[in-house]
This record gives sequence, C-alpha cells and structure tokens, in this order.
Amino acid sequence: MEVDYLIIGQGLAGTLLSRSLLNAGKKVIVVDETNNASASRVAGGIVNPVTGKRLVRSWMIEELLPFALTMYRELEQELTMSLVQECSILDFYATDGEREIFNNKLEEEKDFLHLSADGDKWQQYFRFNYGIGEIAPCLLVDLRSLIIGWRNHLSEIGSLMEHQFSWLDCEVTATGISYKDIHAQKIICCEGVGGAQNPYFQMLPWSKDKGEALIASIPGLSRTHIVKQGISIVPWQDGLFWIGAAHDWKFTDMEPTPAFRKKVELQLDYWLKLPYTIVDHIVAQRPANMERKPFVGLHPVHDSIGIFNGMGGKGVSMCPWFANEFAAHLVNGIPLTPTADVRRFERILKR
Repeated sequence: MEVDYLIIGQGLAGTLLSRSLLNAGKKVIVVDETNNASASRVAGGIVNPVTGKRLVRSWMIEELLPFALTMYRELEQELTMSLVQECSILDFYATDGEREIFNNKLEEEKDFLHLSADGDKWQQYFRFNYGIGEIAPCLLVDLRSLIIGWRNHLSEIGSLMEHQFSWLDCEVTATGISYKDIHAQKIICCEGVGGAQNPYFQMLPWSKDKGEALIASIPGLSRTHIVKQGISIVPWQDGLFWIGAAHDWKFTDMEPTPAFRKKVELQLDYWLKLPYTIVDHIVAQRPANMERKPFVGLHPVHDSIGIFNGMGGKGVSMCPWFANEFAAHLVNGIPLTPTADVRRFERILKR
C-alpha cells in the first residue's frame, strides 16, 4: 500500500496531525494500539493562559488559545459531538499573600486576569476567606471523546492499523520507509512517552513526569467553571469531576500514590462544603521535556523520519497550532517555529 505519511500513535498529537494532513489531501495511515491509560485519555483537558503560583502567561498563548478553539470547534462539527467548552478558572486564594500576587498581576495581565464579582454565590459550595480571582478565557476540552471519535473516523476511512508498532518491521531508506506492506514517504512519531525509547529521538532531553488525578462524584456542585485552590476541580464525563493534578519527576512506578489521594481528600474536606465520593484514581505519564517546548519536525540525518511530541501538560493548547504548522511544513515547506523545530537539537541527534 502506498501512502504519504505513516503516523505512529493516536494520542492528541497523532489525532490532530493526522487530521491536518488528511485535510491537506494526503493519504495517511495511523498505527496505534489502544491504551486507555494514555496521557491524552486521562488528562483534564484544560487550556489555561496564566499558570503557576506567579501567574505567568503561557508561551505563545495569544496565538495558541484562539487557534485551539477554532480547531476544536471544527472537530465538533466533523465528529458531530460536543468537545470544547469556553469557561473560566476561579482561583480561590488560600492566603492573603496569594490575593496580593493576583492583584499585583491584574494590570500586567488584564487580558486574562479579572476580579470575580460573584463570591457570595460560591459560599454555598466552598470555605474561603481571602476572595476569588478569575482567569479567563480558558478552554475545557473533552479529550477522551475527541480521541475515540477520531479513532472511529480513521477506522471508517481505512486509515487505522490497530496494533503495537515495532521498529523491527520498519525499513528506512533514502526514498521513504517500508512498514509491513506499507510504503510511505515519511514516518511521523507521535508515541507520547514512548518517544523516550524511540531509536531516532531518544537522545532528546525528555523528562519523566507522572501525573495523577482523582475522579469524584460531587452532587450539587456547579459545572460552569473550573475551580482551584492548590488542587483543581474540573467538570468531567458522566456528571463526574476530575480533581488534580500531581507532577512527580522522581517516580519509580506507575501505580496510584496513596499519599496523593490522602492530600487531595484532606484539601477537599477543608475546602469543599458538599459531600463527595471518590470513584477512581487515574495515573499516566506525560510526554514532557526539560525545555517545555514541543519536539516538531524532521530528523536532521534521516529526512524520512519526523517527530511530533514533547508537549507535556500543555498539549491541549499546543497541539492544534503545531499540528497545523507541521502539516504545512511537510506539504508546502513552510518553515517551523524555530523554538519548536526539533532541528534545534541537530548536534545531539547526529551522534
């Protein structure tokens, strides 16, 4: 079978890149083994423009956020399902110091930071003494439905191979790649955390990052906002809430951590006035890297091998923009953003 591109992995990166290439009129095959615990399937799906304790504006968010909204809205139409919600994050200050940091940032970040005007409304749900700040606009994306919906679409159009990819079955030549009975011009690696074991890209500065979240039933809690105070409570599927998240860079296994669950429950018991029930404890490793910038582009030695990976917890915001940009680069030779182009690591990739 002759195709233009063979894509390895169908997390969010593989999903959006395959869509961009198909929309460009290219023939694509995606090779992926179903993994219900992949980072994309268990992530909260939040696009937050201002993050961290110091409320720092996310890299390129001025371009990334509106572009992401447009692409996810288009996918809603294509897949005939609801996928994205425009919302805000309510930041419940835990201390007077946190309120001061937020207030000091208001003028600098007036596009995204606001004072909440409806604090009284939230007294019925939460205990808080220092007020509420609001971060908006934000997006909340149903990643699990998106990935499953796109997977079904790929299957319907004959563009999906459901098995675990093996480099032992792949031959790389100067004119392309051969994999089983498929010949493609290029192979694009979107394996998520598997990228750290990719024989062509394992030298990149990958970073291990274990994430955890609890899934809870909280009857009566409003689903109109994301709320946070140390932890975030995010509307999830089936009327449930996603509560997290943890970042563990020194983990030794991928089992749920009892200490994380206890920490979250203690915070909920202090902060939340409503009764809740924990129904699941989910864990995944994020495809992160030390630079916190994407790995996008073609290998500097093997031009028929590319990568689209490394976005970690920012994948929901970064993937739409860079999937579109990478597709334009592959199809029309449009230059990549230099700080995202994997050839910035040309020296180590040539070893």
